[in-house]
Amino acid sequence: MARKLFPYLTPHRWRIAWALFQVFLITGFELLKPWPLQVVIDSVLGGKPSPIAALSSPESLLLLACGAIVLVHFGAGALTLLHNYTAIRIGQDMVNELRGALYAHLQRLSLAFHSRQRVGDLLYRITADSFAVQTMIMNGALPILSALVLLAGMLFILFPLDPVLTMLALTIVPMLFALISMFNRKIVDVATEVRTTESRVYSLIQWGMSAIKLVQAFTKEDEEHRRFMGASRESLRATLRLYSWQTLYSGTVNLVIAGGTALVVFAGARAVISGTISTGQLIVFISYLAQLADQPDHPELGNDRRGASGSPPDFRNS
Repeated sequence: MARKLFPYLTPHRWRIAWALFQVFLITGFELLKPWPLQVVIDSVLGGKPSPIAALSSPESLLLLACGAIVLVHFGAGALTLLHNYTAIRIGQDMVNELRGALYAHLQRLSLAFHSRQRVGDLLYRITADSFAVQTMIMNGALPILSALVLLAGMLFILFPLDPVLTMLALTIVPMLFALISMFNRKIVDVATEVRTTESRVYSLIQWGMSAIKLVQAFTKEDEEHRRFMGASRESLRATLRLYSWQTLYSGTVNLVIAGGTALVVFAGARAVISGTISTGQLIVFISYLAQLADQPDHPELGNDRRGASGSPPDFRNS
């Protein structure tokens, strides 16, 4: 699918580059978040030397650290707002272009093709499936890149502090990749089923409304209502299965991250006792693990299923 959608990315390459630059800026602010707290714990409360020679007073250092907490979170929030606006704007423009291309292509297909297709299904493909390009940007490429950049930044900062503790923290990464691989196929299959059943609901509504005179003339209202309710229940059951798999995936990931955090806390506490690292540095390790846990989940997760991955519609003229 990515290869087919690549032509829609090319006209927006400069705005995409701007969005990528924002990812690096946001990552920088995210990496700064735990450090003011580390200064408070180690230098203000723990009595260690101030990292800033000009601020030897604990009160001044505390005031600076509290101000830094506010500034870092404000900067991260403002950049995230700008980044979300940029990414959504790019995605919406691509959705509009894809919709236009699909609609123009359908206009040129033969009457034989249209006689075999359900109009409601085509409506669903154009209005809902066209969001695949926005999903690819918002829930795919940019979040994955952001997580990788954040992971690289964490390694760059944490490895000099304590290589052993850093490697322990990284033990969860292969497990997370394995979980993504395990759940990916099933979640995509169920998401495709949801899309198919929702398309059938669209088709039944379109047919029932366009043929309302015939339905009423032959008193088929109850029969059409039963058909619609059956399709609606099937769609909702598929949606429930999708949400169940999503919840299982998120719960399993959180359990793995909790296990990794517990391992880091255990080993880190022993390192603090032995004097290898400080209490504040242990807080930095734990904070970075928590940031990894806050990274976006599987691309299919979320309430908006428009453009979910799956089998693309066949619009070829045969």
